[in-house]
Amino acid sequence: MINQLSKKFTTILILLLLGLQATIYLYNQKPLYVSFSKKNITVENFSSIVLSNSGITKIGSEKLNKIDDKNIDLIGESYLENDEYKIYGENISINLADEISYSDEAVKVINKMGTLKAEGFKNLDYEGKIFFSGAIEFIINE
Repeated sequence: MINQLSKKFTTILILLLLGLQATIYLYNQKPLYVSFSKKNITVENFSSIVLSNSGITKIGSEKLNKIDDKNIDLIGESYLENDEYKIYGENISINLADEISYSDEAVKVINKMGTLKAEGFKNLDYEGKIFFSGAIEFIINE
């Protein structure tokens, strides 16, 4: 009887230890996609070329912060340039999926008609429209 009780106790103890080990193993598992998808990427003194509806756009900044696959922030002095315009400003955010760029900081836009200065902008590239906010000054080329 003591022998049977000893075998049952040993069996139960082994099963409990295996269950504990399996629980610890499962608890410590981290999916790989969580580690990579939440990781921000930052690049200093960045410049690149982006293809959009308005054609090829050059972008650059002191620092680029990639938030996710669709959104990037150009931090510090930044620019967007293409055949139609050149936008110089600070802290420009770009949504690559919707082709929208915007900033609430001072901005200077140069095109073939002249130079415009504003306190902020929103560029809807897919519609070919740029909206400006705050005080706006436009100087016509002569």
